[in-house]
Amino acid sequence: MPAANPTTALIYSDEQSQHVLSPTHPMRPIRLHHMHELMRAAKLLDADAILSQSPREATEDEIATSHDADYIEIVKAIDAGAIVIGMDRYGFGPGDNPPRHGVYRHAALAAGGAVLATELVLNGTVKNAFSPAGGMHHHAMHNRASGFGIFNDAVIAINHLIDQGLRTLYVDIDVHHGDGVQAGLYDTDRAMTVSIHESGQWLFPGTGSPNETGIGDGEGYSVNIPLAPYTDDTLWHKAFDAIIPDLARAFAPDILFTQLGIDTHRNDPLAHLSLTTQGHNLAVKKFARLADELDIPWIAVGGGGYDMAAVARAWTMDLATMAKQSLPERIPSTYTSLTNLPTFNDLGDYRIDADTRKDIIRHNRQGIDAVRNQIFPKFGL
Repeated sequence: MPAANPTTALIYSDEQSQHVLSPTHPMRPIRLHHMHELMRAAKLLDADAILSQSPREATEDEIATSHDADYIEIVKAIDAGAIVIGMDRYGFGPGDNPPRHGVYRHAALAAGGAVLATELVLNGTVKNAFSPAGGMHHHAMHNRASGFGIFNDAVIAINHLIDQGLRTLYVDIDVHHGDGVQAGLYDTDRAMTVSIHESGQWLFPGTGSPNETGIGDGEGYSVNIPLAPYTDDTLWHKAFDAIIPDLARAFAPDILFTQLGIDTHRNDPLAHLSLTTQGHNLAVKKFARLADELDIPWIAVGGGGYDMAAVARAWTMDLATMAKQSLPERIPSTYTSLTNLPTFNDLGDYRIDADTRKDIIRHNRQGIDAVRNQIFPKFGL
């Protein structure tokens, strides 16, 4: 039965966790199953505040709002098992985006989940919605797969919101720059894209400089906060607090849309930031306060995250935050999907030597100052 008076939708089906990109691929969709089982063990899914919904496939027309027709046909052909000459020009091949059966459906489900989130919010069913299978596609470009992304669910969903006349604030806390979302919305003032990420000086996709500020009507509406490797909870939040709340208030959006990548975690194998699950979740709590303060709906998608334990714990914590539910301190003993998880929060201190910390602070301050100098004056800040 549907939840009574739900406030938050969780959009997920186990089909989204059962495919394999390749035997050695670091992106393992089974992480979503581990997450969902933890949500279940913590009895979060029993809460009246949470409405569980299965995603639908995005329609081809919805996908075409953000992707070229020839690219969509290439993805269909790869899905059908065709030998596609020149597919490397579209971002497919050995490595990040291997050709495989099911690639169209799984990408369309992620995109459809994000669009469903917007529909449930717009029709008043819920105030907030979380589609954790989304966000992984934030590198996808209009005519090319990139960085594990095929159809850019965030751009597709935000274009839907723009079509409804809504101004959208997109904030991406994934460790990698949200380049595909930035590119898809680079020339509009109907959406502001903010990405706080490990600097492209050290990490894929090599972009995300403060100088990437938008073009045409979008000038000043693309915001990038590049951080140094080994940035920890405290230093990450210094950068977040220096930029994001003030810009959110000045932009005055109609809706908040966040990408909640947890590859910022200190145990993530693909990047070099040093956040804990509680440091990540503190950002989500700040999003909750912003949405409440501005009195606007909030849509969230997942994103990167390659340490299974971090993904399961962080996104369970995030759903609880969105729905204003509490979690036990310790992982329930009934949870067996992953082992050796004592608590939701990370235990133990993470220490950086004093000289390295000074270098991190210096680097991060340069990015913060650049944003404040280039972007803030446009909004009277």
